[in-house]
Amino acid sequence: MTAPATVSAARRRRVGNNGPVVDKSLWTRKIEAEPEHSRRFLQRFRDMAAAGQDIAGEARFVDAMAPRGARVFDAGCGSGRIGGPLARLGHSVVGVDVDPVLIDAAKEDYPGVTWLVGDLAELEPATLAAAGAPERFDIAVAGGNVMPFLAPSTRREVLSRLRSVLAPGGRAAVGFGAGRGYPFEEFFEDVAATGWETQATFRGWNLLPFDEESEFLVAVLAPGVPGRSGGRSSRGFDAPLRDAHAPTTTRPRPSAGSDPMGGNTLRPLH
Repeated sequence: MTAPATVSAARRRRVGNNGPVVDKSLWTRKIEAEPEHSRRFLQRFRDMAAAGQDIAGEARFVDAMAPRGARVFDAGCGSGRIGGPLARLGHSVVGVDVDPVLIDAAKEDYPGVTWLVGDLAELEPATLAAAGAPERFDIAVAGGNVMPFLAPSTRREVLSRLRSVLAPGGRAAVGFGAGRGYPFEEFFEDVAATGWETQATFRGWNLLPFDEESEFLVAVLAPGVPGRSGGRSSRGFDAPLRDAHAPTTTRPRPSAGSDPMGGNTLRPLH
């Protein structure tokens, strides 16, 4: 979800066309159709936090990836649910989101952190610098189903722009649920097409192994090295296919579900 909302009207027009430079995200379309959606979404997570439910799985995952005092870019940061706790752990966080209601909430809940309104498909290091933010980051995170809420036409653009704001050696963690209009196979194709390598995959922020039956995906990405083939196939994981003749097992299979944390029993707001 997204670069500061100071983009001029002229910049948002194509030459010879009255359409926008980038298609509106599905989240933007949703809040245009349902103005109270953002506030309901915000209140839902505040109620869960007040009830003592765990809503910080992504933040713990990213903290484990990051060096101490890392520069963290929270892509589609929403109300700061990931970036805010990371800032309290001593990381330098910048969050960008297309929804001004959620950005206002992030500023209220986590003052002192850089929260910006904007579109990830227009993200540029120079724009971040103009806002007094770092131009390069050690870690980028896109949790909370950010990727499926992008306009499909901008997915590769966003992946490319996230790569452009990483410092040398930087990595990204991306997580979203199945059944949201962005098949995992298509995501892995977009990852490969935009110069990323998939370093690891999980079916939850709680590090359960990803396989063909997973309902949630967490992918750890790194910029690809020129002249070297990616560490994983375009499928993005090396999950063994099931053998139709293999005996079935009744052992319970831990499930990450399709909740925004990818590991609890909650389900995302539709």
